[in-house]
Amino acid sequence: MREWQQEILRCPLDRAELEAEDTALRCVVCQRRFPLRDGIPSFVSPELAEQHEEEEWQRKQREMRARDAQARRYDRLIALRLLSPIESRLTLRALRGEAGRFTLLAEVGCGTGRMLQHLAVLADYVVGVDFSLESLRRCRVRMQRAGFWERTLLVHADACFLPLASEALDAVASCQLVEHLPSDRLRQQMVSELARVLKTGGRYAISGYHWSWWVSRVGDKQGMHRGGIPYYRFTRQEFHELLSRHLPVQSLRSVAGYVWLASGVKEA
Repeated sequence: MREWQQEILRCPLDRAELEAEDTALRCVVCQRRFPLRDGIPSFVSPELAEQHEEEEWQRKQREMRARDAQARRYDRLIALRLLSPIESRLTLRALRGEAGRFTLLAEVGCGTGRMLQHLAVLADYVVGVDFSLESLRRCRVRMQRAGFWERTLLVHADACFLPLASEALDAVASCQLVEHLPSDRLRQQMVSELARVLKTGGRYAISGYHWSWWVSRVGDKQGMHRGGIPYYRFTRQEFHELLSRHLPVQSLRSVAGYVWLASGVKEA
């Protein structure tokens, strides 16, 4: 691993520093070992189950298996192909704000790199975090083809227990992840983690499913996508309340009536 990559990684359970071994990273405090899988550090360990309620963990495991199984065809989903051009443009604009180029930016829930490939133009170094190892493998190919791989770190991890140092990031994004966490408790924990790893003065952009009167005519407020992927659609007030407990919401807009996009700057 490169020096900058190891400097920002931490044990997700006690947030201690990690030492590099041949095929793993080892926590200097608890001595847990986290393997490198095809060169991708993996922090999805059995110990994480103890940090979740049993039903939450089972649902997250089902989703991880579904994401792995669907990774190959994910980028061919019609809704995403139609939405991605406008979503990526608005997310970049919201994240950049009046800031110049960032040193270190992360996307939590990067999946196959649909958005990470665009976010990479904003920073010297980028980190992509996802619960699906197969999605990360496909993300790596995408970042290699785009010419960003030498300055990219991909991490297999739980968004509620980020293996990143506190206040390590100049910018953080999460695009359509929060609606798939199976409880309000986990959604709150994930946003709290995003706030923890973001520097004071750092910028964020977070998006999540939009609930409105016209969406109610074609879908449910919450339910399960194919393969066991849970979802929840937020009203404007719900999305604002979720984020504002941890980060100041300075902008909140709808993107094509499909997702909410919130952004702002972390305050001291």
